[in-house]
Amino acid sequence: MSDVLFCTDVFWEAWGDRVTAIAPDIETVLLVGEEPVADADLERITIAFFSHDAWPHRGGNFFGVALRAENLAWLHSMSAGVDSPIFQTLKDRGVRLTNSSGSNSAPIARTVMMYLLALARDLPRMMRAQANAEWAWERWSELEGKSVAVIGYGPIGQEVVRLTTAFGMQPVIVRRQAQGDETCPVRPLAELAAVMAEVDAVVLALPLNDDTRGIISVDVIAAMQAHAFFVNVGRGELVDQPALTEALASGKLGGAGLDVTDPEPLPADDPLWALPNVIITPHNSGSTDGTARRAAERFLANLAPWVSCGDLLSEV
Repeated sequence: MSDVLFCTDVFWEAWGDRVTAIAPDIETVLLVGEEPVADADLERITIAFFSHDAWPHRGGNFFGVALRAENLAWLHSMSAGVDSPIFQTLKDRGVRLTNSSGSNSAPIARTVMMYLLALARDLPRMMRAQANAEWAWERWSELEGKSVAVIGYGPIGQEVVRLTTAFGMQPVIVRRQAQGDETCPVRPLAELAAVMAEVDAVVLALPLNDDTRGIISVDVIAAMQAHAFFVNVGRGELVDQPALTEALASGKLGGAGLDVTDPEPLPADDPLWALPNVIITPHNSGSTDGTARRAAERFLANLAPWVSCGDLLSEV
């Protein structure tokens, strides 16, 4: 029996020829706009690809179908992070899950550099001055020579280390323990607070799990230097957000670039929005015109071994 792929109409139009070149007998059930999928088609679905075009506006529709597709055997996600309860529910049902780890590491790392450059040059203040037609001259700070702790050394952390090094910064990796593949000094997570007290900037790029939830605690935030910058491209739940907000508002921390918050979307009345030393983006640091292509290529790279009963890449 041939596989039946559940995907969006947008993905199929762009990549259908590539899919059928790998799996000529494959059939499809398409998510067309926000139209419902018939019950008879739900039963046919065996594999699914959650592509970039489905997020955020059609994510609920997509996963509503995936959760009701009783014969779904494999789901590939365009994201690296698969900490949502939906993914665990599917895994508990026996669905094999693969992700696109590394497909968005380059744009996310570049967003990290955008935050660090913008904070060092106080871009928020300059934008406010521009909006008021004010010629507000200021001397900028340099990133060169500054120390930066990169917490997490997956594909994103590795690219952040590479870029911060290229900008003349002095990165130190913080991970559970050294593995021998690092390109700069390594400190264990057990020494996190001590490391925070020594660096000029912190980049958080950890996945969210039971061990990392709340890892940036009140004590860790209190250990940071008053001029330090904090960047989070991991998950909002990694951080004690009220403690971070208080530190930023009181001048105990120099500034922050936050692509993730807790909750998301961040409520309009959250005090983080009004802080002059904070840059907030809507969890889109990895969403570029090239990320979707790389995630689709990863799905295709997995489709071939799926068809031939081989090993899948990036299986969770």
